[in-house]
Amino acid sequence: MAKDIDNVEKGKPVAEESVGSVTIFIYRSLNSCWVKKKIIQPDGATVVTKELKVYESFVVPYYDGSIRKTPRRSTLVKAQKLAKEVATRLNRDGARAEFFSERDRRILVFAKRAALSTGMEVDEICRKFVELNKRLKEGTLEQAVDFMNNHGRGVKHGSISEEVYKTYLEHLQKRNIGDYYLRDVKRYVGNLVAAFPGVFSQINTPKIDRYLEALGGGVRNKNNHRDAIISFFNFGEEKGFLPYGMPHAASASTEFRKGRQKISSEAEALALMQPKDIYSPEEARKLLAVKDEPLLVHTLEIKMLSGVRTEEIVRLWWVMVAEKEGLIRIPDAVGKIDARHVPILPALDRRLQAIAADVKHDRVSAEWKSANSLYHAWQRLCRKAGVPYRKNAFRKSYFTYRLVILGNIAQVAEEGGTSIEMLKKNYLSRAPVSRATAEEWFSL
Repeated sequence: MAKDIDNVEKGKPVAEESVGSVTIFIYRSLNSCWVKKKIIQPDGATVVTKELKVYESFVVPYYDGSIRKTPRRSTLVKAQKLAKEVATRLNRDGARAEFFSERDRRILVFAKRAALSTGMEVDEICRKFVELNKRLKEGTLEQAVDFMNNHGRGVKHGSISEEVYKTYLEHLQKRNIGDYYLRDVKRYVGNLVAAFPGVFSQINTPKIDRYLEALGGGVRNKNNHRDAIISFFNFGEEKGFLPYGMPHAASASTEFRKGRQKISSEAEALALMQPKDIYSPEEARKLLAVKDEPLLVHTLEIKMLSGVRTEEIVRLWWVMVAEKEGLIRIPDAVGKIDARHVPILPALDRRLQAIAADVKHDRVSAEWKSANSLYHAWQRLCRKAGVPYRKNAFRKSYFTYRLVILGNIAQVAEEGGTSIEMLKKNYLSRAPVSRATAEEWFSL
């Protein structure tokens, strides 16, 4: 940090500039600051030291009304130019003051009397008024004051986004939010906060829109970020970091939509309806026939024949697989959304009975602690079986074939812990899968 070595108040001026009755003095001032310096030792090692450097500058002190100003210039020529400009302006304005009319003097006296309660001089109040008007994007200062009185009195003004984010994480942890939800919050909201440090209320809609547009991935990724950011801003509103009861910046951000695909030929129409993101019964048999990965195959049997999510399987315990009752219990601690029961269908029941009793303890996915590690293990299994890995295709296969068997979209949604709207969007527009193929899947 720089500091003055000379005391410019007590030093003699090195130059002066006069215009009319106004004289501005110029003082020489030395500044010093510490700078880093790298020194290479004889043995090749680099040592970083600090060196005190001294810089010459010139100060031009003067009074602008009641405000004392001390601008600084790096050379005497630049300081003289500034001093000349200031002296010219002060001389001009001072000359004007000599010819105040009676009306102008009366206005000044009344203005000074009104300013007494503020503790500020009249000229200072005028400058502040002009500055605030420039900062006001729309409306008037009176409207801004009314808004503050009506909506902003309970708001924690100037809250820093990093501190609001920290409070948000603490709030979620007190609510015992699941690990996966917390992970997504840190990914979606944490990156936004890192991109916009500083005052929380200054993160406006255009900034959020530009941030979302710059994200990689598709529409779903952008909207996942947007939903998490809206929840974060909702929290900010509830806790007084934003005005309550008014649309905040995140709620007005743009929702992304996938462009409608244009179909120009019958071949494209047919290709669009083909379910390319599922496995055939033949591919499933190859996967389940891998012999050297029995524990991994057990997780895949449950995944294929019950539709349980990957992150639910890694939290699932064997005691929740109630074979005698013919169902898998998914409690809140395991389910991604809500607790539910998933039926154990005959094919899964047969495969569960074939698993040795000493295996059915602890977690179903005991060797794979996270969804990511289990996902990579399934990729390895696919390579061994000579079957291409398709993202989330095991769960999609279950939905596809189960909808054919039941024909009851509400029941399938309940079993899978998803919504009817999601199933309609992703499965009802496909080309029909034969019932024979669906029955073959559920007889694996």
